[in-house]
Amino acid sequence: ESQPYIPVDCGAIPKELASSEFFGHVKGSFTGAVTDKTGHFEAANGGTLFLDEVGNLSYEVQVQLLRALQERKIKPVGSSQEITVDIRVIAATNEDLTEAVKRGDFREDLYHRLNEFCIKVPKLSERTQDIMIFANHFLAEANDDLEKDVEGFDRDVIDLFKEYEWPGNLREMKNIIKRSVLLARSNTITLDVLPPEMQEASREGNALSGFSKADEEQAIRQALEKVNYNKSKAAILLDIDRKTLYNKLKLYNIDL
Repeated sequence: ESQPYIPVDCGAIPKELASSEFFGHVKGSFTGAVTDKTGHFEAANGGTLFLDEVGNLSYEVQVQLLRALQERKIKPVGSSQEITVDIRVIAATNEDLTEAVKRGDFREDLYHRLNEFCIKVPKLSERTQDIMIFANHFLAEANDDLEKDVEGFDRDVIDLFKEYEWPGNLREMKNIIKRSVLLARSNTITLDVLPPEMQEASREGNALSGFSKADEEQAIRQALEKVNYNKSKAAILLDIDRKTLYNKLKLYNIDL
């Protein structure tokens, strides 16, 4: 517990500053380097470096990161002296890195280096039983931060939260709830204070409201069969747009 823990949001580091952020720099090594800077690797020496959203790193930075992980040595920008580091690296991402490797967006050797021990956390949309636990937690946080007293969520909002895909997972939920608390005009969160993309998802979801969740997949399959698996015609038949249909096909693993 006494060892350093350094969390790093990889998506927030500009590519041109990545070397300095990770490995530090010496005074005068580039314009604006008015003092020596300790990088994240050196700061985490003897402890843990947490790389959040590691999939957002540029390819060039991935090369530098791999070298540091393999050699356990770093060299600050502008310095000729190497620094030995002893750190534990934990990496997290909401991207599918195996697909990123196939696309050439993520180095395969770095992927295997980071993937020595993997814990896969199901995305939020797959954990419907936990959604309102997190939502109520973020509501309490937002009330404290904004000095508000919003008591809960309308039934329609709860239903939408459980159906929504949550592409940004917990970070998206936290931001949406804080925004909604700020805009709330009553003691509960209502649909009208949610972001436009969620309100649109609510309207799209209503198109299949005649079906229970258990029957929705069957309804989609029947519609596709009726129109000879033409997605555009199936969407019209179901009274939803193509994007919603594609999301439903993915949800139910319907391959065409």
